[in-house]
Amino acid sequence: MGNKSQNAISIVTGMLLIYLVAASLPMVFAIVFWLFLLTTAGLIWMVITVLKDTTNLSGRTFDEYFYEDAEYRNNE
Repeated sequence: MGNKSQNAISIVTGMLLIYLVAASLPMVFAIVFWLFLLTTAGLIWMVITVLKDTTNLSGRTFDEYFYEDAEYRNNE
């Protein structure tokens, strides 16, 4: 996993923790609502960043191996 993906995961995890703390405190609804929207947008950004990450790819394809981390081969 690349550095950009790790940064995205760390940022969104921090945003989620801030949202959870803010939601449990007696805060104004508008602040909690906007934190919810930002966290949701951050989650979408994180998923796209992780899926587009091309560092440390192996040469395995789905046609050869069913799972990336298993030695089981597709025999179709």
